[in-house]
Amino acid sequence: MGSKLSRVPRMGLRPMKNLNVEARAHRLLDQDKPNPAPQYASTKEEIARVQKLHPEIVKQQQTKDVRLDDFLKQVRVESYDPEPKASAEEDRTESLEDSSRRLVTSGDALDVRIVREGRMTVKQILEVLIRHKKEPDVWTAEKVAQEFNLEHEHADGLLTYFKTFEVKAFGQIPEEIREQLSPGTKEAP
Repeated sequence: MGSKLSRVPRMGLRPMKNLNVEARAHRLLDQDKPNPAPQYASTKEEIARVQKLHPEIVKQQQTKDVRLDDFLKQVRVESYDPEPKASAEEDRTESLEDSSRRLVTSGDALDVRIVREGRMTVKQILEVLIRHKKEPDVWTAEKVAQEFNLEHEHADGLLTYFKTFEVKAFGQIPEEIREQLSPGTKEAP
């Protein structure tokens, strides 16, 4: 229904758009050509000087060179599509040979990505943040930088400025929500 209603205004405006099209086109064509952009005085002087010294160049530019036109008519461009590669298996092995990349898998066959050295996926960042939160003495910026081939400043910034979400409930939790969370919970931890 909505698509039919949206066509109604367009159908009503179509006759207005096509009204007097030919006369409007002739009016546009009859207008003077737009003026060229203004030139610097030095450019005007240089053009005038060349026209005085070599008037044959100006005439040559205004006439059609038949010889060049024939050459252009003889030019043919032929292009061929490149040969497709044999299989996707070869592409994957070629890209893995680069030592600056590593293969990251998450257990899911569809979630395999190639991550360049010095980069991390979102899952890896979350894992590092959780590990650092549980064991800050073990998972220091130096260990994160070494483990994921990051610069020390980037690893330090990751652990300093990025935090995981924490849910904190203060006071009494309403009855409906408490039952959804876990049966038997009366107060927020």
